[in-house]
Amino acid sequence: MNQRQILLPCLLAFAAPALAAHPPAPDSRLDDVLITGWMHVEDHTWRDASVSVEVDGEVRTAAVSETGRFELRLPANTEVVLRFEKPQHLPKEVVVNTTNARDGSAGHHKRHVKFAVILELERHMAGYSYHSPVGTIGFEKDGGCLAVTHKRDKIPPGRNKPMTF
Repeated sequence: MNQRQILLPCLLAFAAPALAAHPPAPDSRLDDVLITGWMHVEDHTWRDASVSVEVDGEVRTAAVSETGRFELRLPANTEVVLRFEKPQHLPKEVVVNTTNARDGSAGHHKRHVKFAVILELERHMAGYSYHSPVGTIGFEKDGGCLAVTHKRDKIPPGRNKPMTF
């Protein structure tokens, strides 16, 4: 046997315990929450529709399919605001909080949240706009069950402009 044939098995014998002591880092994507949604609009065209979110200072956009479907992957333990827009429609925002997504027995499975958003034509809204995000999606503390709230507060025309003195 030459030196290489002797050295390689010896090196592997010493390296194996070191490799076993440091398992590979877990894939952080396993903790992600998958968001699948459908945007509904009156004219059933989504070419110019958009879904965006800011995550850790980075703005992400989701492609909206020809059926209004979009998909986003959000990291665990974060709170973001999803923004839905389409020209001539009143934009909407929804808060998504993935804190507690891994709690409880439900949290031990892949978290996949599905929902729909309806965008109304501006001309049907008589100048009204939304005061704040129209809802929140989150997970209950300790149980990890999905928790959803809706808000439909609108601001009358002219009330959302800054006051000048």
